Amino acid sequence: MSTTFVPHAIKRVSMPLLSMGSFFVGGHEVCYSGEPEEAYVLAPNGVPVNINPNGTSCVGQMYVQYLLNAEGTRRPPVVFCHGGSMTGAVWESTPDGQEGWLSDFFRQGWSVYNVDAVERGRSGWAPRDRAFAAKPLLRTGQDCFVQFRIGTAVQDCSLDSLHAAAYPHCQFPLQAFDQFMRQVVPRWSDTDELTLSAYVAMLDCLAQPVILIAHSQGGVFAVRAAEQRPDKVAAIVAIEPAQAGTAEGLAQRRLKDTPILLVYGDNLRLDARWPHIRKRTDHYFDQLATCGGHVTVMDLPAHGIYGNSHLLMLERNNLAISALIQKWLQTQGLATAL
Repeated sequence: MSTTFVPHAIKRVSMPLLSMGSFFVGGHEVCYSGEPEEAYVLAPNGVPVNINPNGTSCVGQMYVQYLLNAEGTRRPPVVFCHGGSMTGAVWESTPDGQEGWLSDFFRQGWSVYNVDAVERGRSGWAPRDRAFAAKPLLRTGQDCFVQFRIGTAVQDCSLDSLHAAAYPHCQFPLQAFDQFMRQVVPRWSDTDELTLSAYVAMLDCLAQPVILIAHSQGGVFAVRAAEQRPDKVAAIVAIEPAQAGTAEGLAQRRLKDTPILLVYGDNLRLDARWPHIRKRTDHYFDQLATCGGHVTVMDLPAHGIYGNSHLLMLERNNLAISALIQKWLQTQGLATAL
């Protein structure tokens, strides 16, 4: 199956772009020694060059892209945090070329930041570091279709097979599933400490408190970074978080004053894993609410929105979901009128 990618039409942006760019945060220097030089041919028919692997490298850095809105100082900036096996591309556009949340939020007057977490995309990884010693995982299309709760098991990723196995009212653009699979990247199992450290470093370097919009694995890092820097986080929007915060953070009520919105799609009851995952995260957030925390749960079917998978930001109705999130931010006093 192969599709042609057609970019979405550019909608009029009422708020001017003040600045755009990128930077890196986190990471630490590692000094290598005792390794022999090796000869490499770096281009076809090139001249061999000796590379000395000994010296200083940086490990655990995180890439951050930003688009600053001219009116952004009147609202907290929004930081988008992707999930497992993904990069920041998930927020930029849908697989079938429709507008993503990054530009939608910017059009609505928000300054936006978008990360490629440690090991992903432009952040890169360190082959000789112990955090990357485990074998990386690269998901297959068959695995993604099930694990991201698009539908039941398939033997192949033909469009006919996907349509036959998709859950009822499926909102995922199945005709562009191959385009989605092109953005799936390897992930490691032992990099959580590096990644959390980079998220905390990002919060430290930003000038004002931010809103963290985080998906799946990104929700883990968003909540736990906020536990460490509650004064730097104005709100958290957790899109189907894979885990929650820590027992220590809960006991010390670090997020008691942080508004938190949990957003869930459809068909969780049809999946083998998600009822258990949600039960675990609900336990944390229920305890937080009992301690006086401000936790709102948004189950999309209860709002008349059906058929969404785990990938809410990539689906045909993604802007309707974005609008619900922005409406909630307004109720928290965070969406100052422009």
